[in-house]
Amino acid sequence: MEAKQGNSSAVVAGVSAAATTAFTAVMSNPAMALVDERMSTEGTGLPFGLSNNLLGWILFGVFGLIWTFYFVYTGSLEEDEESGLSL
Repeated sequence: MEAKQGNSSAVVAGVSAAATTAFTAVMSNPAMALVDERMSTEGTGLPFGLSNNLLGWILFGVFGLIWTFYFVYTGSLEEDEESGLSL
């Protein structure tokens, strides 16, 4: 009797492991989806979601232009005791 009970618990454990493996394989399919060129770059691992290197240079250029305007503007401001720019 003892051998049958040990054998049936091994079968239950095997079926449980197989069911878990099958469930995991079925549920992971959306995570392995193919990203088409027409789709967005969300979730593809590309930095900033940029699919084209030119877009990165445009982003860098716009940031640099705004920073340059700010730097030139703040350089022309007069500093006094009330300006808050010096300690």
